[in-house]
Amino acid sequence: MLFNSWTFLGFLLIVLALDAVLQRHTTARKWMLLIASYVFYGAWSIHYLALIMFCTLMDYYIGLKMAHSHSPRRLLLLSLLSNLGILAFFKYTNFLLTTVNSGLSVSGVSFQLQPMDIVLPVGISFFTFQALSYTIDVYRGDISARKSLLDYALFIVFFPQLVAGPIVRAVEFFKELDLPRPPSSKEINLGLILIVLGLVKKMCVADSLSTVVDPVFSNPAAASVLDSWLAVYAYAVQIYCDFSGYTDVAIGTALLFGFRFPDNFNYPYAATTFQDFWRRWHMTLSRFLRDYLYVALGGNRKGPTRTQVNLLLTMLLGGLWHGAAWTFVFWGFLHGAYLVLERHAMKIFPAFYASQHRAVIFLRWAIVFHGVCLAWIFFRAPSFSAGFQVLSKLISLQHFEFVLAPVMMVLLGTCVVHYVGDRFGTKRALAERPNWQCGVVLGLGLIAMVIFTPNTHQPFIYFQF
Repeated sequence: MLFNSWTFLGFLLIVLALDAVLQRHTTARKWMLLIASYVFYGAWSIHYLALIMFCTLMDYYIGLKMAHSHSPRRLLLLSLLSNLGILAFFKYTNFLLTTVNSGLSVSGVSFQLQPMDIVLPVGISFFTFQALSYTIDVYRGDISARKSLLDYALFIVFFPQLVAGPIVRAVEFFKELDLPRPPSSKEINLGLILIVLGLVKKMCVADSLSTVVDPVFSNPAAASVLDSWLAVYAYAVQIYCDFSGYTDVAIGTALLFGFRFPDNFNYPYAATTFQDFWRRWHMTLSRFLRDYLYVALGGNRKGPTRTQVNLLLTMLLGGLWHGAAWTFVFWGFLHGAYLVLERHAMKIFPAFYASQHRAVIFLRWAIVFHGVCLAWIFFRAPSFSAGFQVLSKLISLQHFEFVLAPVMMVLLGTCVVHYVGDRFGTKRALAERPNWQCGVVLGLGLIAMVIFTPNTHQPFIYFQF
C-alpha cells in the first residue's frame, strides 16, 4: 500500500474517521490503530505479519524480564542477536553467498554456492532498529519497560512510519500515546501541507528525475558527458525529494492522529560541513548510529585515533545497513573518510571553517555538496564498474562547454530552494497562515501532481532498504 496511491488515501480516510469516533475511548482507539497498522503491513505481505509479531513479542518480554533479571546484559545480547540475526538472514544471506562465490572464483575454485530464494520483508531495517532502540534504552535505564503489550505492539507497527521511518524512539512515541492531544487546527494544516508537499516532491520531482537518472546508471558506457553530469546532480535531488517526500507524508499523517514525530530532514543540501550534513540528512538514523553505535564504540572519549576509527566503523556499518552490496559499504566509507579528513582540516585551517564571509561559506557548501554527490554515484550504481564508468565521464573534458549551463541551473535551483527553506522554515511558516491560504497551497500542490506526475510508476527508493 503505497503512500502515493488511491488505496492508501481510502485507507487513511477510513482510519481517520474511526479515530475521530474513538477519540474518547483510549483502549479501543489503540486496538483500532494496531489492527489498521497490521492491515497496512499485511497489504505488502500477509506472510511476514507473523515475523513482525514474533519480533514484537520477543522484545516485549525481554524488556519486562530486564527489570527483574540479575543478568540484564544477557537479555540485551539475546535481543541484539535475535533482531540483528533476523535482519542479517533476510537482507545479507545472498550478499554473503555472492561474496564467498567471488572469493572462490578468484581462488580458482569452480564450486559455487547457490543463492537462496529470500524475499526481503518491507521495512525490516526500520522496525528492527526501532525494537533495538527500545531494549537498549530499557537496559540503560533511560526508560522503564512497557507493561502493556498493546502499547508496545503499536509502537513497533504504527503504520505512518513503519516502512521507511523516521526511526522513532520509545520515549517519543509513548509520550504521545500516554498524553494524547488532538491536533490543533494549525497542526492539521501542517500535517496536510506535509502530506501534499511530500507527494509533490516524490511524484512531480523525484519520479520525473528518474527518467534522467536511470538510463545513465543502467548503461553508463553509452551515456554522454552531458547526460552523466546531469544524472549525478539529478540523483542528488531525486533521492532527497523521494526520501524526504516519504518522511514528510509519514510525519504529516502521524500528526493528523495527534502523534508529533521528530523531523528526519532539515535541508541537508544547505550544509557547509560534512558533520552538518549528517545533522540534517536522515536525522533519526544519524542519531541512532551516534547513540547506539558510535558512543558504544567509545565515541570521542578515547583519543583522536580511536575517534577516527569509530567514525569510519560507524559510517561503514551505516552504509551496509542501507543495502547488501559493497557499493553501499564504499558509500559509507567515503562519508566516514569525509568526516575524518574534515576534522583534520578544521585543525589545520581553523580560519576557513570559522569565516562568515559569503564567498567562504559558498566554497564550503560547494565542497560538501560535491562530496555528497560523488558518494551518491556509488550509492546509486548497480556495481563498482558502473560507478567508476559514470565517474570517468565526469572528469572527461569532451564537450564540457555544453555541460556547464544545465549543471549550474540544477545547482542554483538546489541551492536557492535549500537556502530559502533553511532560513525561513517554509513548511511550518505556511501552516501558520490563515486557512484559506493553506487551502490555496494544498490546491496548487494537487494541481501540480495532476499535471507534472509522469505516467511511469516509481516505488519509494528507501523501500528497498
